Amino acid sequence: MIHALRQLFDLRPDQDDAAAIDATIRKGVRIGGTNLWVLMFAILIASVGLNVNSTAVVIGAMLVSPLMGPIVGLGYGAGINDSALIRQSLRSLGIFVALSLATSALYFLLSPLSQAQSELLARTTPTLWDVLIAFFGGAAGIVALTRKDISTVVPGVAIATALMPPLCTAGYGLASGNATYFLGAFYLFSINSVFIALATLLFVKLLKLPQHVYPDDRVRRRHRLLIGAAVLATLLPSAWLTYRLVENEIFATAAHRLLTELDADPRFIVLATRISPAERKISLTLGGDVPPADLTRRLEGRLAELDLAGSRIQMRHLGSDKFDVAALKRELQEDLSGATLRLIEERNARIRARDDEGHRLQAEFTDRAALIREIHTQLPEATSVVVTLGERSSSGDSSPRSIIVAVVTTSGSIAEASRNRLADWLNARLANQEILLRFESHADIVATE
Repeated sequence: MIHALRQLFDLRPDQDDAAAIDATIRKGVRIGGTNLWVLMFAILIASVGLNVNSTAVVIGAMLVSPLMGPIVGLGYGAGINDSALIRQSLRSLGIFVALSLATSALYFLLSPLSQAQSELLARTTPTLWDVLIAFFGGAAGIVALTRKDISTVVPGVAIATALMPPLCTAGYGLASGNATYFLGAFYLFSINSVFIALATLLFVKLLKLPQHVYPDDRVRRRHRLLIGAAVLATLLPSAWLTYRLVENEIFATAAHRLLTELDADPRFIVLATRISPAERKISLTLGGDVPPADLTRRLEGRLAELDLAGSRIQMRHLGSDKFDVAALKRELQEDLSGATLRLIEERNARIRARDDEGHRLQAEFTDRAALIREIHTQLPEATSVVVTLGERSSSGDSSPRSIIVAVVTTSGSIAEASRNRLADWLNARLANQEILLRFESHADIVATE
């Protein structure tokens, strides 16, 4: 059984020659005109994607970025004890990072769009999950680079490790003067770099690639201490940020649970809420009956039962003499804006889907004259045929569906067999499209008129 598992996970059968692996990695470390131009273009693509909040554009930038080369070279150099390659990789990475920050900062200084979008904000609070993504992405990358065919894995690694967006976000932080954005994004880039290099180092050892030199025990211990210190220095802040993130999520969940219980009380109406996990504070505005004097204390006691002792409740009642109407309007707008935006996005998505379907049908259904002639051939007794695009909406549907409408007019009644034959032919002729076929006679039309 163990032997079978070893064969199943054996990396040796498709491993490339050690000299070819070495040449491939060293080629990615070198700084040349092509790499620098491609890097600048990739940074600009990623900056535009982050600026307009387009995930697809950001992914495109990841695919063309040459940033992985020096980072993998750093881990590979440490794995084979090649000090010259380590220095070259650090020098190349430093130049790449400086050029990336300068390019992205210049773009954001010139861009008229200054609002931080969700794609930008997502790169400012790294956690332990980013460490895991970087490590496993780096492991996949070095395994792929040591194979004879790497085409199917490396693009996915480039997307998963996401080296470009954090640098662009750091450039945005520089351009906007926001130190929090810069430090958070650059720390995320550092996490990716360190743990990609660490995964590369470990797999170079695991694959037993040839050593450049064989250092003595003293040098080997020093190298291990330096690597361990770098890993710990990168890991510990992310562990703290992860702890705070989990704490905030626990508080937000408990706060929503408490507010749901309060809203179920028929005496009160919860008009507006604001949950501040960082401050451990819940602000709410109530309508309905005047709340009892001890309601705030009881709610804080309920939070303590949920292991959130020390949390605060700030409550206001609509009937209070000192009630601030302007503050209520602001709170209601903030509370409703999220739901409104979601509804607008869902509606726009339905409209886009309907328009796309209509465009598809329009593109596939351009030669109506030919279809009309074919219907006349299938049903010679037809005196006129109308074919058009339409929309159908049934009771309960959220949006109408695009359909093809065919109206066939005859001088007299049509046999059921002829109707069925034409319907079957149309379904085969216009496969995968919804069709509405109607038959009319001249007598019906005259009666209607």
